[in-house]
Amino acid sequence: MPTRSKSRSKTVSAPAVMRPKLSGRKKTLRLDQGLLDSARRALGARTETDAVTRALEAVVRRDRQVQALGILAALGPVDSRRVDD
Repeated sequence: MPTRSKSRSKTVSAPAVMRPKLSGRKKTLRLDQGLLDSARRALGARTETDAVTRALEAVVRRDRQVQALGILAALGPVDSRRVDD
């Protein structure tokens, strides 16, 4: 198994009013560092924890949207005369 050097990014501490309150338990996860770095950049996250949190929120948001679209689709076709332009 190849060894990878662990690169630690510097974490800049934000004032307490700017930091999101972390609730939950500390977790140890094995994550692909390259994927995590790419996700952090794509999400504009400053920290790895923030990147994981934002990615999880995006997955949950997408799932809710899919569920809502299913409910909307079950209502039947949309009458274009009733849609505001």
